Amino acid sequence: MPDPRKILLVDDDLDHLSICKLILTNRGFNILVLWNTDVLLEVVKDFVPDLIFMDHRMPHRDGIQSTRLLKNNDATKGIPVVYFSGVEHAERFAKEAGADDFLPKPFNVDMLLAAINKHLP
Repeated sequence: MPDPRKILLVDDDLDHLSICKLILTNRGFNILVLWNTDVLLEVVKDFVPDLIFMDHRMPHRDGIQSTRLLKNNDATKGIPVVYFSGVEHAERFAKEAGADDFLPKPFNVDMLLAAINKHLP
């Protein structure tokens, strides 16, 4: 049996992280959560996720800066990043950051799974 796909959830809303982690863990994914971005690059290099969900408003470095950091690094640039946020203009921020996709908050389980299935065939 293959190893479960790895997903990193980057969000400073601990309730949101807990719910998403529970939903995705119950569906067989290996989930790691990160609630601030000060060690983002190190965590990504150690965990090596197959997919990253990135919130916009984050302590230390916002979602735009964090996504750019990942996309400008040779070791991490190939990992798909789905920007997920409920802030105004979030879809524009996702494009500006170089994210691979955008998921507006609030979202339902089907929308979350569709985003995952799009990037993890």
